[in-house]
Amino acid sequence: MEQSRQQQAERLSILSSCCGVTGEVTLTDSAVILLFASALGAGDVLTLVTTSVLPFFNGLLIIPAAWFVSRIGRGKLISWSCSCAAVAYFLAASAPFFGRFAIGVLIAMIVGFALSLPGFIAGWFPLLDSFLPETRRTAFLGRMRFLHQLSAIGFLLLVSLVIGRTPSIPLLQGVLFAGAVIFLGRLYFIARIPHFEPVRQDIPWGPGLRAAVGNRELTRFSIYQFVLNLLLYGTIPVATLYLKKGLGVADNIIVFISGAALAGMLLGYLAANRLKTRIPVRRLFLGLHLMTLPVNLVLFFLRSGTPAELVVFTAMLMLSGFAVAASSVVCSAEMMALAAPGNKTMAMAWSGAFFYCGCGSSRLLSSFFLGQAPLHLGTWTVTPYQELFLLYAALLIPALCLLFRIPGERATELLPRRKLEPMIRQPQSGESL
Repeated sequence: MEQSRQQQAERLSILSSCCGVTGEVTLTDSAVILLFASALGAGDVLTLVTTSVLPFFNGLLIIPAAWFVSRIGRGKLISWSCSCAAVAYFLAASAPFFGRFAIGVLIAMIVGFALSLPGFIAGWFPLLDSFLPETRRTAFLGRMRFLHQLSAIGFLLLVSLVIGRTPSIPLLQGVLFAGAVIFLGRLYFIARIPHFEPVRQDIPWGPGLRAAVGNRELTRFSIYQFVLNLLLYGTIPVATLYLKKGLGVADNIIVFISGAALAGMLLGYLAANRLKTRIPVRRLFLGLHLMTLPVNLVLFFLRSGTPAELVVFTAMLMLSGFAVAASSVVCSAEMMALAAPGNKTMAMAWSGAFFYCGCGSSRLLSSFFLGQAPLHLGTWTVTPYQELFLLYAALLIPALCLLFRIPGERATELLPRRKLEPMIRQPQSGESL
């Protein structure tokens, strides 16, 4: 019976993830929102900011959100967060109806969407941890992210076939409304996940945070996550802008290439579990780390937009997507393993803050860099996009030093349970979880 409930929880979690991620990707991390923002008159900097606010606010607010989990329970917080995010999503899609205030409404609602989701993130991983056995973490996370990426790819590829070369604002708006409806599925399926009794901790917010910070291996691993994501997560959105503004590629081709990059991520999610079971963690991260070096170097030298270069461009973004996806699965599995028993929610929030701040900071800092003037080297003009590709590649090399600070083999829990045991009690009847 318990195994059947666990399997049901896994299926519903995957369905929820497919709906939620397809909606999120469409609004915050796809060519659709970049084209929509540009069509409304947003510049390069503002356009890239729209793709950075979600992970950036997740990183900044996930630790405060963990406080609400301990006060109102993860179920209520997830429900409220997703409901507020859905309202912001529909209003963002409605931005053209606000006339000359359209850009302001779009940016404000994307920020509102981003501000709503840290509560969901803070409750999501403890929810998964309540029914996932340790031996199934990596396999489940890889399968879940493979399927939600597959649903996002299918949706975006369908969009690329519908919108044509020069999509109108109403057409892009219709795509966003469709994404908002799909996003509502996250709330629907999460509400139907069977309830599993968690270990309830009464650790106050401050001591819980200090316990998480004191977990040295978790903190070292989290710092590496931050640096790795800082150097990885800007490549695809910067490359998408480079295709449109630097190379003048048609919009439907850009959406297709964006879908191909997501396909690379799909392969990374699919391969993550097999890689992790065969390769020690440190060696695996070394391989993924080095995989991104040639990507940025090759993108730096592409500047004509010929069909041959677009094929190479697509291949490089697929490779970048593979590295990003595989590393994210391994990072999540290691985070769940390193979180000390009795302080799971705060420990995962602490590690997640580094993870998401790295993602968001990468794109946010890149957006400001794009405002710089081009660099002239003789007859060759180096655009800010190409300068960023070169900067990513150059910084990846010294970042390798941080690999020696993370666990070399499988993650272990550093904080002994006995240190937290006095602060843990089982939930009393009638209390929210």
